[in-house]
Amino acid sequence: MNMEPIMNTPTLQRTGLRTAVALAALALGGTLAAPAWAAAPAATAPAKATQASKPVVVDEDVTMFDVVPGTTYLNGGVGQLSEERMHKDARHWPLRLTFSDKSSNEFVADVKLKIFDHGGRAVLRLKDAGPMTYVQLPQGDYRVTAAYKGDTLTREIHIGPKGMDANFHWMS
Repeated sequence: MNMEPIMNTPTLQRTGLRTAVALAALALGGTLAAPAWAAAPAATAPAKATQASKPVVVDEDVTMFDVVPGTTYLNGGVGQLSEERMHKDARHWPLRLTFSDKSSNEFVADVKLKIFDHGGRAVLRLKDAGPMTYVQLPQGDYRVTAAYKGDTLTREIHIGPKGMDANFHWMS
């Protein structure tokens, strides 16, 4: 029996948009990284795949990498410079999430984030999202679950032609 993992990755039909977004992320101080399984031999793919879930931290805590094949995101907003850079690039990202504490109206990080498509498949899972997370997703319906300090908020969202801004606020 063949025990090698089989990876079905989506065909990139919007290569121009993805390239523009990747270049914009690099201009913001982000970094691009291929998942560990892409460069590893098949025999070591399962062991290397767990390492791909660790974020690469660069320039003011701006993080970018693929967690679920085909889903790219930009995470940051810690500090004024990073926040300004992310706001400047927001229009290039269809889903724009912000996380804050409602009592102090301050941004929060360390949010456990899960995004599921209409069919219930996970398209993104992060252990340390926030305070701003931008995601490249096609138009459609999604369920977003965000947990902070044990309190979970869930929203059903629709990403349309102009994208979607979703703000999650917790009382602490």
